[in-house]
Amino acid sequence: MAPRDYYEVLGVPRDATEEQIKKAYRRLALKYHPDKNPGDKEAEERFKEVSEAYQVLSNKELRARYDRYGHAGLQQGTGEGPFHYTTADFMEIFNRVFGEFGDLFGMGSRTRGRRGNDIRADVELTLEEAYRGTRVTLEIPRKEVCDTCQGSGLRPGARPRPCPQCGGRGQLVFRQGFFAVQQTCPRCQGTGEYIADYCPTCRGEGRVNDVARVEVSIPPGVDNNMILRLNGQGDAGIQGAPSGDLLVGVRIRPHELFERRGDDLFLEWHVPMVDAALGTTVRVPLLSGEEEELRLPPGTQSGEIITLRGKGMPRLQRHGHGDLKVLIVVDTPTHLSPQERELLEEFARLRKKQDEATRRQEHRNQRRKRRGFFSTIAELLSGEPKDERHA
Repeated sequence: MAPRDYYEVLGVPRDATEEQIKKAYRRLALKYHPDKNPGDKEAEERFKEVSEAYQVLSNKELRARYDRYGHAGLQQGTGEGPFHYTTADFMEIFNRVFGEFGDLFGMGSRTRGRRGNDIRADVELTLEEAYRGTRVTLEIPRKEVCDTCQGSGLRPGARPRPCPQCGGRGQLVFRQGFFAVQQTCPRCQGTGEYIADYCPTCRGEGRVNDVARVEVSIPPGVDNNMILRLNGQGDAGIQGAPSGDLLVGVRIRPHELFERRGDDLFLEWHVPMVDAALGTTVRVPLLSGEEEELRLPPGTQSGEIITLRGKGMPRLQRHGHGDLKVLIVVDTPTHLSPQERELLEEFARLRKKQDEATRRQEHRNQRRKRRGFFSTIAELLSGEPKDERHA
């Protein structure tokens, strides 16, 4: 089943502000929160749906891609979507929006660990690589699960103790008048456990610094400043929580021949004046490495654009290609030899005579048109049109 439009999910217009999007999410997240609807699978699915919609529309880069390409613009070259979150991930979004407050409905649930941070890395590609698609290997400094304690943060053989600050509940309760709000315990991060005997390798964090080699698939048609999301390739989570994501920013180097605008390519092609006047056939390069034959009719002018359909960039996550638009630039010769100058002067004299003859003929045609116009007016005023008299 195709996913619903994110703006429709949140009930906001496509030009909604960040504050309108956040307000809509807060209202719907509170309505469908699993703690408020225990055992209601439909409410849980709606909670996931509104959380995913907010995750996209609250991010400027993701929202721009979604507005331009729809759900397909959020996919990677593998065809998988950018979000494979669990309910715990959506709970983290909820907690972040509501200021890291825990359970707002009195259920008193614990938070087991914390999702790892996202990591940003950038790659620089040639326009040819963006056209074909490619694979790059990145070395990413990130936090990995500690092999000694397997992420628990405890010395092997040791056991955690109840957190002394929250008494093992994982939550702290704050009361003000009639209101009672529970907040995640800052000491144990909601786990309710306190580590007294730390792992000697990670010092109780459950993670260690490392450098990972990550292979990234760049899909054909990727554009400058796009962000590719690799799920689970960021920092490891704490105490078994999901890992963060790797966000790969794409930068495309300028090309010496082609300029890209969306899915279209532009090529400036210079033609000698004589060839433009007489007409000619030229072969222009394509970004694929091939060539295309281009016929220029006689009298081609500088500034004309000839379009080659389907010879531009691949459309990202869609079928087909953009167009190649060839801008013709007619070159005027310089540093003429005496013979060339003499030939051009003769051409100018002949052209001048032809132009004068053309202007005289156009003048005669205009006079005939004016006479015909005034004759028609006279006939209409006299009430005896010529066509009716000879009918």
